[in-house]
Amino acid sequence: MSETLVRAEVRVRAKIIDADVHPWINGDIKGLKKYLSRDWWAHFDGRYVLPNHWLRPPLARASSNRIDAMTPSGGEPGSDPVFMKEEHLDKHNISHAILSSIQAGKLAAIPTANEAAALATAFNEYFLNEFITVDDRYKLAMVVAAHDPRAAAAEIRRIGHLPNVVAVYMPLLNILMGQKHYYPIYEAAESLGLPILIHPTGTEGGFPTAVAFAGGTPSTYIERHTNFPEIGMSSINSMIFEGVFYRFPGLKLLAAEFGFSWLPHFLWRMDQNWHQFRKEVPWVKAKPSETVLNHVRFTSQPMEEPEKPEYLASILEMIHADRTLVFSTDYPHWDNDLPNLTLPGIPAALRQRIFFQNAADLFNLA
Repeated sequence: MSETLVRAEVRVRAKIIDADVHPWINGDIKGLKKYLSRDWWAHFDGRYVLPNHWLRPPLARASSNRIDAMTPSGGEPGSDPVFMKEEHLDKHNISHAILSSIQAGKLAAIPTANEAAALATAFNEYFLNEFITVDDRYKLAMVVAAHDPRAAAAEIRRIGHLPNVVAVYMPLLNILMGQKHYYPIYEAAESLGLPILIHPTGTEGGFPTAVAFAGGTPSTYIERHTNFPEIGMSSINSMIFEGVFYRFPGLKLLAAEFGFSWLPHFLWRMDQNWHQFRKEVPWVKAKPSETVLNHVRFTSQPMEEPEKPEYLASILEMIHADRTLVFSTDYPHWDNDLPNLTLPGIPAALRQRIFFQNAADLFNLA
């Protein structure tokens, strides 16, 4: 192999897609003024702060963001696309960063469907104009307000065809993901080849319209944060047994920041119940585990670190990480995982799948 080809191969191996990066808009709704109509701006007059969960992380400024990621002008971490490009994309050789806005995720806490839809459109226009135009490596997981699924589908069809829109971020409501309420959203996403992205939004268990925790409402942040995986489990469980992936065979799902070490137990339990009770769900024609492996992907952050490294290797094998796991940093949050410190000892071929190819396949990126 020539030296030129060797260098080219090294560059391909080094490519990284970060599937979970969070931009921010200073001022909440105030920051969206430019992208709201005069009537909607007047509508929100005096109500410019998005809802926030009362169980905030016990960290400086009660924020989940890294203080050292604040912008040179003092803006919130993630609010300056140029600074984030230099401090994150350039520094870590990230070829694509999938933007999902946790701020926009708070739409799940807004009970009025029209308000949530108007803000979703404003969020999308903001990021298309203020971030995507700065660097082509930014790719947008456009947000939808699932309160009104037909309006959400219209928003997907409005901008989902744009080349830098690569996913549909769906903040979770208190309606399980398998239910027919969401079918218009799934139909629109499937028709445009866009995966659905779900992610904790900071509203879980804190608002009547937002997704709830099993067993009740936690009383501390440490309980709330520890319980995030159960939301991923219940969402996927609902989609599988309600038959979403049989009705929409081209649909894909990315479960971001819900962890992945619980997956072997979860797959086994679904398969076992399917063998025993499949007559209850005759529309489920294949083993649930096969459907999950074909349609659902998981982000690597938060990286779960068992006591012995070989335990993690076994988990990666059991979850078919070469197909299901995509690298993510969760920048600029306090618990982010940087690429040079994540999965340092895995084989090169598996690393290439996790750090680039699985996400490239999911988001149709090269």
